[in-house]
Amino acid sequence: MRNWAALALAFALAGCFSSDGPVFEQARGDCPFETPTLYQEIDEGTPGQFLFETDGASCKVTDPDGDVTHALFVPMRRNWWIVQGDEARPGYFLMRRAGERLTQYMPRCEEFSASRLTRLGVTFDADRKNCTVTEARQIERLFRGWPSPFRRATGAYRLVSEPATPPSSLP
Repeated sequence: MRNWAALALAFALAGCFSSDGPVFEQARGDCPFETPTLYQEIDEGTPGQFLFETDGASCKVTDPDGDVTHALFVPMRRNWWIVQGDEARPGYFLMRRAGERLTQYMPRCEEFSASRLTRLGVTFDADRKNCTVTEARQIERLFRGWPSPFRRATGAYRLVSEPATPPSSLP
């Protein structure tokens, strides 16, 4: 999937976390890319390249087709961020940077017990396929306590040398 918005939609449909509006304020954002940074997908048939740039508190992400989306990277711990999409109904996932690799993780609603979700005030369907949060603290507490056996990467990207041309112009 090339577009981050399409990616967030696919994850929302796959049983992840979303909200009826942004739960993190822009002031919480800290885009980790100080200069325009190009990453290429790993393990894709035709790997696409994504350009990450700081745009205020958000990261501006340009996909291979030149489509732009904004993502709020909220620092969680060293080299880990909670990412909030810019859709009307944002999705949430984790990103980790290690050396030249950027890895995306998608905690799934069913990986958390119904009792824990209820204690935190998270609403969910009977199968725990879809969780809706109303506060940033809910996402923070769940994602910080996400058990490691469930941590499977849902996307991986490798750093590309400085971009000579925008992603939409790349072959």
